[in-house]
Amino acid sequence: MPSPVRAAQVVIWVMAGIGLLLTIVVAAVSGAEASGRFFSTFLLTIPLFVLAFRYPTAGNGVRVASIVLASVQIVFGLGSLANRVPGGVIALAGAITVVVLLSQSGASLWFRRPRPGAVPNGPHV
Repeated sequence: MPSPVRAAQVVIWVMAGIGLLLTIVVAAVSGAEASGRFFSTFLLTIPLFVLAFRYPTAGNGVRVASIVLASVQIVFGLGSLANRVPGGVIALAGAITVVVLLSQSGASLWFRRPRPGAVPNGPHV
């Protein structure tokens, strides 16, 4: 696995862990409403977390889905910054990092690589 893909995978896992940990802390300190508001910043980190486990074996659809989810996560991060939700910068920075890493040509080549036993694309005779 190329280093940009591995780095994106690690960033997603760390972002999910930080989001969960900080959500629990906010719930303990400020209550359920503040915790829910804070967690909404990290909402799309959950499907990204699941997709990151598929990076070693998945095709290009997983990369595209991860880029789309991270792009929407950027919008959520900007919205949380506008609403002065603490921690929004963490989700924003993580999502930007994931988009940049997965948009590199090495990541694209990794997800488009031929796999043993896979059916080749093209006309079938």
